[in-house]
Amino acid sequence: MFFVRGCGKVTEILVVFTGGTIGSRQNGAVVDVDSGTGYALLERYRESAGALAEEIRFETAQPMTLLSENMTPAHWLALVRCLRGWLEAEPERFAGAIVTHGSDTLPYTAAMLGYALADVRLPVVLTAANRPLEDPRSNGLRNFAAAVDFIVDAALPGVYAVFENDRGEMPVMLGTRMAEARPFDDQFAPPYGAPLGHMLDGRFVPHEHAVNPPVAALRAVRKPGLPPERLGFTTDIVYIRPYPGLDYGLYDFERLPRRPAAVLHGLYHSATACSAAAGAYESSLPAFAARCAALGIDVWLAPVKAADSARYRSAHEIAEAGVRGLARIVPEAALVKLMAAYGTYPGRDPESVREREAFLARNVFFEHHEGGDW
Repeated sequence: MFFVRGCGKVTEILVVFTGGTIGSRQNGAVVDVDSGTGYALLERYRESAGALAEEIRFETAQPMTLLSENMTPAHWLALVRCLRGWLEAEPERFAGAIVTHGSDTLPYTAAMLGYALADVRLPVVLTAANRPLEDPRSNGLRNFAAAVDFIVDAALPGVYAVFENDRGEMPVMLGTRMAEARPFDDQFAPPYGAPLGHMLDGRFVPHEHAVNPPVAALRAVRKPGLPPERLGFTTDIVYIRPYPGLDYGLYDFERLPRRPAAVLHGLYHSATACSAAAGAYESSLPAFAARCAALGIDVWLAPVKAADSARYRSAHEIAEAGVRGLARIVPEAALVKLMAAYGTYPGRDPESVREREAFLARNVFFEHHEGGDW
């Protein structure tokens, strides 16, 4: 489905408000969500968009209003139900959907929607703001306008995010390739610093890079990433990041009445973690993984390098110990993928394990990048 500017045809876009800074107001020193701010955003857009505003019609939904740091898997399921309910009821009605969201957990929700809506045949674009809309320094209106432009101009099916950077550029990122915004400057940095493209003067300009999928691949028909009727996201995942002196003895899973289904273990930037034992504390990842295996707890690493890449000795030792990895994926997308895998396909029976591992092995919506040095 393509839409042409200036043709007089009205383009309808679904806008789903969830809260976040883009849906907040500041009262003194406190910033908090306000259920009416989303609608004020639409008014600001209509006032600023000129003639284009006459060609755009918005349908709105507000399944939740919260700061994104309070987002939970239950909210994710409500968001998926909302989007599928609107988009599947009248498949030809909308050109796309925009989800306004807080920036703190934007990468997690974007990855979640990338998996849950991989088969949707129109663009779903998440966006946020660095400051409340009433603050003159806010990029919220520009981000929203860029999301509208992306839907109208690119019309690429799938899940994406737009967020203006500190250079005044408007990168477009795949929903499954977002790391958390950096502290101090609030910037989102995609792998290799290579966004999918940029919005420039209302047009989508793809960024040619070895890790980016071609536009033709984005337009290709995709099967559902997860069965909608069984979709679930477990909270039984523990995420551990390495640091010097990490003592696995503190993770005393043997004594817990409720044990995790799996552990996601991060790695240093060179895809390494400690493989050596130390006398004063338990620091060996292979030993920790063996202890978890004895308890029926799976341990996954992310991001690991491709099997044919040169790796440090410690990485080889960890792999030789049987610790499995999710290759070429940002940790945020890896964590959500595990939450989806163990939530949708729970249990240790052979069929659940087969379905779970088949999902984890699939490249659902380009979360595992090709090309590059990894």
